[in-house]
Amino acid sequence: MMTSSVKQNRFTDYRGNGVPGTQHGFTLVELMVGMTIGLVLLLVIGSVFVSSRQVFREQEDNARVQEGGRFALEIIGRNIKQAGHVEMPFTGFKVAFAGTAISGTNGGTGIADTLTLQYEGAMGDSDCGGAGVAIAGTIIQNYFNIDAANAELQCAGQVSATPTVPGAPPSGQVLLSNIEDLQILYGIDNDGDQSVDQYIALPADWNDVITARICVLVRSEKTNVVSAGNYLDCSGTSIAIPSDRRLRRAFTATFNLRNRINGTP
Repeated sequence: MMTSSVKQNRFTDYRGNGVPGTQHGFTLVELMVGMTIGLVLLLVIGSVFVSSRQVFREQEDNARVQEGGRFALEIIGRNIKQAGHVEMPFTGFKVAFAGTAISGTNGGTGIADTLTLQYEGAMGDSDCGGAGVAIAGTIIQNYFNIDAANAELQCAGQVSATPTVPGAPPSGQVLLSNIEDLQILYGIDNDGDQSVDQYIALPADWNDVITARICVLVRSEKTNVVSAGNYLDCSGTSIAIPSDRRLRRAFTATFNLRNRINGTP
């Protein structure tokens, strides 16, 4: 009996007051309260995660839209600055460009404009399609337009020995996707002082054009980025965001025809 008592006492947990300790579980109320607190915490964490992810998506798409706008304006602007360039021959001095430096079409309300630019290329130059200049002074023509069905900025290039009639097929190489609109206003010099007197959509004489104001409307690649609201198009009109809820932004820049303005850097 002594041996049994000693063994029993060996495995008995005694508190400081000599009372055997007992193990307590959770009551049903405590369990429900704990589960409720846990669910609330999970809801808060989930809401923060979803909100942070949405903000990240908007910032990422906004950065891509800005990148697309800058690229579109850069490539069009570079061609505008080259428009009317004359490659000086070694045997003489040529002061006038034989082709039509700049021309285009006015698409009207809701339709994108087109832009055609011509200049003489140097050895190593190429049109927007990649065709290279084999003989210095060859005419390069680049025709910019929008494929409205696919929202793409396209360019059809041509290299020829002599200037061609302005214009080109309404298609070409895709330069950039998610471009919905291209609008152009031309700065006209009416009195020959190399200062813009007015901006118009379609000049009567293309030789009076000394600047071009370009606007491209860029949209995000992803849908459901922004909530319902409005955005400003190239004309500054507030337009309701379509059901695709893409981010849209208009980018505008003005470029000089450097070869028509004396002293332009």
